[in-house]
Amino acid sequence: MEGPSIRAHKGSNTLIIAKNANYAKPINFRVNLIAGTNARVLERINIDGDLELGKGAQVAGDVRARNVVLGPWSVVRGDLTVLGDLVALDHSRVNGAVRCAGSALVRPGVAFGSLDANGLVEVYGKKPARHTKGKSIVTRDDR
Repeated sequence: MEGPSIRAHKGSNTLIIAKNANYAKPINFRVNLIAGTNARVLERINIDGDLELGKGAQVAGDVRARNVVLGPWSVVRGDLTVLGDLVALDHSRVNGAVRCAGSALVRPGVAFGSLDANGLVEVYGKKPARHTKGKSIVTRDDR
């Protein structure tokens, strides 16, 4: 069922993977990408645009994108390279290393293999990884 699992929104140069869909090809385009709730990308993602993973979305390979939003409970099984800023929402997870050229906002329950950011790292709750590095790290109380 390859047809409706992914579609293009030409006006915003965005690919949209439908919720609950499986997509089994590597994504190497100059686009933005939105993966819907519980969508599964079974390969790597390498895009010049922004990436937004919906709640519970999963990516099996490495990810490289400009600005990234990891939705709640989303999972990246490989490494994550962010050329801009990163927002990691509650309980999202990256099994590999996270490299972020800009700043990172990290919500409670997030887990990374490691985090290296060039900008501000704002953490709500506990640090996402034993190795967490940034220009400055601010820990906020999650209330």
